[in-house]
Amino acid sequence: MVVLGIILVSIALLAMNATLLVLNTRAAMGSNEQYARSYEIKRTLSGFQSIVTTAESGQRGYLLTGQIAYLEPFFRATRSWRTELDHLRSLIAPNSPRQRSVAELEKLTADAVRRLEQTISSSDQPGPAGKADVAGTEHATATMDRVRAVIDELMREEDARIEALRAEVLRDMWVTVGVALLTTVVVVLVLLGLHRLLRRYVAARAAAENALLQANEHLNRLVEERTAELTELSQHLIRASEEEKANIARELHDTLGSNLTAINMDLNWIARRLPKDVPEVRERLQRSLQMLSETVELKHEVIEGLRPSHLDNLGLAFAIRSHCQEFSRRTGLDCDVDVEEDFDDIDPAWSIAFYRIAQEALTNILKHAQATSVKVELRRENGGMRLRITDDGIGIQQNAPPKTKSHGLVGMRERMRQVGGVLSVTRGPNGRGTVVDAFIPAEEQKLSAAV
Repeated sequence: MVVLGIILVSIALLAMNATLLVLNTRAAMGSNEQYARSYEIKRTLSGFQSIVTTAESGQRGYLLTGQIAYLEPFFRATRSWRTELDHLRSLIAPNSPRQRSVAELEKLTADAVRRLEQTISSSDQPGPAGKADVAGTEHATATMDRVRAVIDELMREEDARIEALRAEVLRDMWVTVGVALLTTVVVVLVLLGLHRLLRRYVAARAAAENALLQANEHLNRLVEERTAELTELSQHLIRASEEEKANIARELHDTLGSNLTAINMDLNWIARRLPKDVPEVRERLQRSLQMLSETVELKHEVIEGLRPSHLDNLGLAFAIRSHCQEFSRRTGLDCDVDVEEDFDDIDPAWSIAFYRIAQEALTNILKHAQATSVKVELRRENGGMRLRITDDGIGIQQNAPPKTKSHGLVGMRERMRQVGGVLSVTRGPNGRGTVVDAFIPAEEQKLSAAV
């Protein structure tokens, strides 16, 4: 609030200084116009005085010498004095008292010129030996003196006006300089105060930022710790889930499998000893054997879903081929498998991770992709091992918000993170379909082997 008040005061002072500068500039421009007008009036008066003096000199020269050449400047002056006088009248304001002096000057000049012309016309024989109109000349000279007196008075008035304008301009200049100096001093003081406030503000802001930085660092450490704990927990849950699935699959295989086998043997023993004259019993027995066969098949599918025996016994390549064949049989979708080798030497953790990702990806394709064909590729690369699953469905939306209850992609990424790999899900070529790409660097294989 204090800073805002200081800024407003500075702006007000600068605005006042600018206003005074504009007003004084306008006044100076007005004074300059008046200066120019006064000097033009003086120039016109000087020119007018020169014209009447020329007329008088031409008249005297003609009377004294009798030479016609002196009459040429005389007639030129008598023709131009009114033009100069009209210009003088236009320079003076219409309602100015000096217009009366101009009118008097016009009257006197007209009278003087008329008398000069009369002396010229009344002097029959001008020259040194001639006879001139001396009385008329003296009367014209007296009139000319009155003309010059009026001109001198007007000149003095313009000089007085010029001096008054000079004093006014000088006063305005000193006022402007004083106000500018005062404003400058006040603004400098205000800026110094503002500088001190800004230094305090910067120091306080730096302290707040430092405290916020420390809080952020502490929060980041907590987030990293919690993230590491959650990652470790997630990986532990994945491992525990796989172990639990393997235990359940083993229990189902060992316990339920042996029981179903015993039931199957007993039912077959009964079927062989049933008499042929009890068709209803034999029919029910055959139906029970069929249901038992279906139960055995269901048990096999459940066990394979929990822990695929092909993966442990025949390797990753065979397990993926087998799963894709079963997927095609159940869904009718064309599943093309491109696996170049058996991959018997890879870490078991890699095998189960790649298998589960392929399993989850095919499930998602069936649920969401609306695809007609799927391609599964598994191969070694110079930098590691890659599993790529491509479909020709509607494709994943690039900027779609994640679904809150969709854990499939999260689980696949977490499986890759557990074995040191990365997983990406992008749109297919030309924007059609989806590509699930899982890659584990070769260094992770070495680390797993070392462990």
